[in-house]
Amino acid sequence: MVELYVVRHGETDSNSQKRLNGGLTNLPLNDVGIEQAKNLSKEINIDDFDEIYTSPLTRAKQTAEILNHGVHELKVDERLIEARYGKWDGASEAKLISEYPEVFDENDFLFPEYKKYVDDGEDYEDVYKRVDDFITEMSKKGDKKIMAVCHGFISRSFLKVITDAKNISAIVQPGNAGVSKYRLTESGTRFLTYYGRQTDID
Repeated sequence: MVELYVVRHGETDSNSQKRLNGGLTNLPLNDVGIEQAKNLSKEINIDDFDEIYTSPLTRAKQTAEILNHGVHELKVDERLIEARYGKWDGASEAKLISEYPEVFDENDFLFPEYKKYVDDGEDYEDVYKRVDDFITEMSKKGDKKIMAVCHGFISRSFLKVITDAKNISAIVQPGNAGVSKYRLTESGTRFLTYYGRQTDID
């Protein structure tokens, strides 16, 4: 059975400024984010892992590098890139909420219907499909311990796909450097162990 650990990247300036930090926003970690990744690395024995995957975006790759300590080859996987919010990528969340309150839920996350206003945004169903494809591939790797370093909405998508949750708004995103753990069987059964943990990772 595969143990899959899904890690959200550390903080960036766009996180701290409460801007949409999507797949078209490619900022590095800020000082807080670097410390978050370093603190998480103290909770993880990287030698226990067999494979490390990362989104191609700088903030995820930088987090993966800090966690990896140069032990493993980092495998960049496009399926782990954050959802692309098109022309809204990098925009102030407060400004968007004031102008388009109908497309934000009670936790200030975008409903899938945001696409009515953003032609070049990525459809949530397409995000779920690529996450599901990644999960299916990982489940065939036998008894391995695998880390996937990615993003907030991608972390939510992992939980939605694995638990078959009907409403993405029922899932809040983990904090920066939050870790979720799943177990995947080769037959296709998927289990949630924990979600968004930031200390005592095992």
